[in-house]
Amino acid sequence: MNLLFSRNYRYIVRSSVDNVRIDITGITDKPWHDFSENITGSLNDDNSFKFTHKWTFAYITWFENSFAYLTGTIRQEGEKTIINTNLRPNSGIVLSFYVLLVLFLCVLFGIQTMLKGPKIYILLFLLFFALILVGLMLYMTNGLRNRFERIMQLKRDE
Repeated sequence: MNLLFSRNYRYIVRSSVDNVRIDITGITDKPWHDFSENITGSLNDDNSFKFTHKWTFAYITWFENSFAYLTGTIRQEGEKTIINTNLRPNSGIVLSFYVLLVLFLCVLFGIQTMLKGPKIYILLFLLFFALILVGLMLYMTNGLRNRFERIMQLKRDE
């Protein structure tokens, strides 16, 4: 995991690229009203794919809409197929976390901020909401990854 809460995973499948593409197409071709699995996405001709949650918290044209994003590529390596994925949370949530963290550090070191009230209450408030955002990011990214692994019947190659 890096500073943007992004993680990379690698999966080895003992099947051809075409079979893996068929499995991924099975996820992407579900109708919009099928909410049996909270995952949707697209598969491109260059063997790259992108998955997100079907349920979003808002739809704003210029901003990311989903809580988490799983992007990846499929490539053949001998008899095996390698699936490399990148999993990351919504950039707005990551940005909000770092804003809260900067405010927390400013209040902690006595730098003047727009926040008024007892210092301990402000610190607890900022820490509480920063931890909620971290928990939300981890919960949503892990949920998307676990759903993808379960549907595709994958195990991580650590």
